[in-house]
Amino acid sequence: MKETSGASALIWVDRLAEWLARLGDLLVIAIALMLFGEVVARYAFSAPTIWTQDVAITLQVWFTYLGMAYVLRRRELIRITAVIALLGPRLRQLAEGFALVVILLFSLVATIYGWDVVSESIRSGRRQPTILELPNWVAELPVIVGFALLALQSLAELIRLPFRPAPMFTPGGEHATKSNEP
Repeated sequence: MKETSGASALIWVDRLAEWLARLGDLLVIAIALMLFGEVVARYAFSAPTIWTQDVAITLQVWFTYLGMAYVLRRRELIRITAVIALLGPRLRQLAEGFALVVILLFSLVATIYGWDVVSESIRSGRRQPTILELPNWVAELPVIVGFALLALQSLAELIRLPFRPAPMFTPGGEHATKSNEP
């Protein structure tokens, strides 16, 4: 069966989100190793580093934004479902669509505004008020990347929405299992 260009575009968005989420996983590992090295350097050798905190915080910002689209794709964003869970399948589907439109619009606004912020930081040469004085755009760029991909992923999910069942909600959450199973 031949893929249509639309279907392959959706797959491309999914793969990009997954790849960036995996990159985020590697950043978490890098942070853990850096902080472990900092503890060893500080307490075993009395030689603390000057860069670990700045780099760890910057990487934390990056991995946070890189994972947003992947979390949306897996339908694992935090939801408040007290009222939506009471609705029928069609209304739950409409509520899901409304939420995706809100995410898409907010993501576009954040991307556009973020671009302005990053551009201004680069133009003015703003730097972080830390020991390393990293350029501000290094910590601002992930906002653009993350929200741009979240916009793409929310659009992909909107396209898929009519072709999948309405979300189901249980008192313990979407992924809850029964605790009284035989």
